[in-house]
Amino acid sequence: MVSSYTVADYLLDRLADCGVESLFGVPGDYNLQFLDHVIAHRTLRWVGCANELNAAYAADGYARMQGSGALLTTYGVGELSALNGVAGSFAEHVPVLHIVGAPCTGAQQRRECLHHTLGDGDFDHFRQMSAPISVAQGVLTARNACQEIDRVLQTVMHHRRPGYLLLPPMLPRCRRRSL
Repeated sequence: MVSSYTVADYLLDRLADCGVESLFGVPGDYNLQFLDHVIAHRTLRWVGCANELNAAYAADGYARMQGSGALLTTYGVGELSALNGVAGSFAEHVPVLHIVGAPCTGAQQRRECLHHTLGDGDFDHFRQMSAPISVAQGVLTARNACQEIDRVLQTVMHHRRPGYLLLPPMLPRCRRRSL
């Protein structure tokens, strides 16, 4: 059960503010904490998909009908599997937010060798791969989370193209603000 208002809740409320009612994706070890908030959310519905590419295509089709869409993948292998679908959204001017559950900030700062990485301590490779097919990318931290969520979503909606958010677990509580 989710008891306090967190960055995860803030992000989900912002998606709802953009008209997103369904979040498509695949559970993975780096997004499970966020997924608990998705399942507990009062208006968003989780739509589990067979794989990340299908989730990207589902989010694209949903966004074409509803005005905007979102998908959730796990870091590395999961997000890479979704890139072709996100690239299609970029080419067709479809506003889709790609949320990527990431390893915790401490592990990234310590440059730990973790699964789903290239083993070189650089946790920015996959965001860089997403950059050419997204109008805005954000790497959420305790200091910037709410501002980055707003910036990326506003850019996605304004340009009608995909955006990218890297979401590590255990970010602090957040205050609800109007967009």
